[in-house]
Amino acid sequence: MQVIQLALKDLKLLLRDRTAAFFILAFPVLMGLFFGMMMGGTSGSERGKIKLAVVDEDESELSRRFVSALERNENLSVSAAKLDTAREQVRKAESTGMLVIPQGFAQSAGIFWEPQPELQLGVDPARAAEGAMLEGFTMQAMSELIQYRIERPADFLPSLAKAREALANDTQVDLVTRQLGAPLFRAIEQFIAGLPTGENAKAGEAPNNAVAAPSIQLAQIRKIDVTSKAQTLSVGGETFNLRSRWDISFPQAMLWGVLGCAAGFAISIARERGGGTLQRLLASPLSLRQILLGKALACLLASILVIGMLTLLGWLLGMRPESYPKLAMAGVCTAICFSGIMMIVSNLGKSEQSVSGVGWSLNLVMAMLGGCMIPVMFMPAFVQQASVVSPVRWAILAIEGAVWRGFSWGEILPACAVLLGIGALGFAAGTWLLSRASQDGGR
Repeated sequence: MQVIQLALKDLKLLLRDRTAAFFILAFPVLMGLFFGMMMGGTSGSERGKIKLAVVDEDESELSRRFVSALERNENLSVSAAKLDTAREQVRKAESTGMLVIPQGFAQSAGIFWEPQPELQLGVDPARAAEGAMLEGFTMQAMSELIQYRIERPADFLPSLAKAREALANDTQVDLVTRQLGAPLFRAIEQFIAGLPTGENAKAGEAPNNAVAAPSIQLAQIRKIDVTSKAQTLSVGGETFNLRSRWDISFPQAMLWGVLGCAAGFAISIARERGGGTLQRLLASPLSLRQILLGKALACLLASILVIGMLTLLGWLLGMRPESYPKLAMAGVCTAICFSGIMMIVSNLGKSEQSVSGVGWSLNLVMAMLGGCMIPVMFMPAFVQQASVVSPVRWAILAIEGAVWRGFSWGEILPACAVLLGIGALGFAAGTWLLSRASQDGGR
């Protein structure tokens, strides 16, 4: 009970400090909103051309014309690739999408009364907006093939001959219709064969009208999965489960708030030690362990309060954590971790000013290395490897695991275990250092 009273007293004193209250409550909110708006405001058009890897399995004149139509699109950067290479390019975020032109493409592409060939489109899930644009650009290129076919009516002859043979062999159609249909088809074929082709065909307005007809199916597009094995190979694969811009920014904001709590309570301990308040508390019936436990409890409660507040704000903006129990566990483990770190930081200087300078310097290093400024997934590989030494990295990983990464209990427990271990070691080391400092001060 006495420990709880000490913790509540420290919380009241901290909130009375306007500077500390700003860095604990207001600053994290500003950081979460700022980084969230930055992430949400970037589209494919702003980053430049959309990179598309094209796999031409047909290798016909018509498929090459189709690829050429894609290449003429100013919004696309088209490159030819084999199937496996194209998949890897999308998985590693080297290309936004891949388009597979199947064998037999030239047989029916551009003949609008025939079933259109099935094109396969694979898109990085993190680039959903560009994926929709790629579908539109594909349809646009297919419309050029229809115009190309109409300018060359002789291209329709094989399709008409196939239809004539199908009618003649269709036993479900009565004999009279089959007998009348055969000469009709031959007359149409002779008429088309006599039409001018190529540059002599003045097909300007008619093809455009035909393309615009709502009943024409320009292409069949089937989506294919190119990220099922890419969760650790590409940024797009790693962010597959992101549902809002706040899913990344608010875990970062939570850690800024927790860092503010750790720094604020470390400075308060240094202030009490320098002002003699700690020595007066030691003269009371309370033990040093109880006093320090009250300080750690106050830091823990403040950290949990900040995480809960930012979770609520994120929810109001559209963040939807996948598991609230896992988020609660990650939040408590994070609070315990940085309460322990706070105990150590409070001993890194002999005065309030020195503890403040060293504490915030250490916080900034942990924040930069752990992903509070730039998400770890966007860092160079060697920095990602070095970031494992930062407790911030483990805290953000645990929180993101509950918010959008879809971690199972088995996957989130290792990060929580690291946080609890750091917290326990920090509390033990901080208690020992403060005990020695108090003994030296009492001599």
